[in-house]
Order: sequence, then structure tokens, then C-alpha cells
Amino acid sequence: MSGAAWLASGAGVTAAGAAWFAAINGVRTLNQSRQDGMSKSRPMVAAEFEDAYPAHAVLYLVIKNHGPSVAKDVRVTFTPEIPDPAPGKAASSVVPYLKKRYANAIMTLTPGIELRNVYFVGNTDTDTVSNKEDVPDAVTVTITYRSADRKQKYTDTYELDVDVMRGGTRVSSSNSVEWQTKEAVKTLKKMTAATEAISKKLPK
Repeated sequence: MSGAAWLASGAGVTAAGAAWFAAINGVRTLNQSRQDGMSKSRPMVAAEFEDAYPAHAVLYLVIKNHGPSVAKDVRVTFTPEIPDPAPGKAASSVVPYLKKRYANAIMTLTPGIELRNVYFVGNTDTDTVSNKEDVPDAVTVTITYRSADRKQKYTDTYELDVDVMRGGTRVSSSNSVEWQTKEAVKTLKKMTAATEAISKKLPK
């Protein structure tokens, strides 16, 4: 084979190799684009604890669809399982409402919708703030759900701990509702005391 033929043959192989690489790379890019598109459009159901401010020492358990599309067949489970409240607390406990809400699958959870339940109610009568409700401070929440067309199934797990929320700090402003409410209560008490004092001095 002449030098020119050898070069031509080599160029042909190189061109074929480049075309093959371009085709493979194109398929990978297309697949990645599809996956990125699916990730951006998929539902995203998450669990978190949220401070119930201005209520003191109270936390909500919030299940929310943060994604841009509908979540179908949403199932929420807890590890360890949420126990039934003690008989003496059953009448005033919020635990039965929490258990009933997630006992069965939620058929549809649209974007931005959040489900709230009181989870932690602090007992401030002791040095250490404990939960009045009979639920674990640390809990793993597992959420399974499907895409709007029910073709894709997702499972997300969230490890939540009340201790993380206990470490929070807050600054109260004189413009806040909480501060103004406290001041209003103080003023009302002073007015009540003054009225009672005047009433005592009046002749009967």
C-alpha cells in the first residue's frame, strides 16, 4: 500500500471513530438532558419540623410538595412508629389526628400544598423542656409517591430531630405581634388593678 493510500485509510478510520464518538456522546447528552428535565419537573415531597412561632415551645411536622408537579399516592411512614397516646392523655392529645392523617395514602398532593400537624408541645414545668405528646424526639420519615402519570415512583427519607430545633434563637422587635400582645396584657393588668383599688375606696 502506497504512502498516500495508507494515509487515506488512516483518515477514514479516524473519521469513522470521530463519528462513532460523536454519536455516543450525543446519546449521553440527550439522556442527561432528559434526566435533568425529569428532575426539574418531578414532584418533591419533603418532611421537616417547623417552629410554630409565636406559640412557645411548639413544633409542627410539615409534609410539603416543593416540586412543580403533582404527587400521587403519597404514603408517609415513621420509624419508630408513632405510638398511641397514654390513656390519661388521649382526650387532649394531638397524636390521634397525626396518625389518622397518614394512616392511608394521600391520593393527590399538588405543588406548594403543605400538611401541618402539631408534633411537639413543650412541657415548661421542668428544667428540661420535654414533649407533652407521646411521640419520639428523633424520627425518620419515609415518603413514597408517584409522578402525576403514576409512571415514576419516588422514595425520600428524612431524619428529623427535635434537638436541632431546640438550639434556635430569636430576637423580638417592639413592632412584633408577640411583644405588642405582652405589652397589652401588662397594660390591662394595670388597669384592672387600678379599677379594683378605686372600687375599694368608694363608699358602699
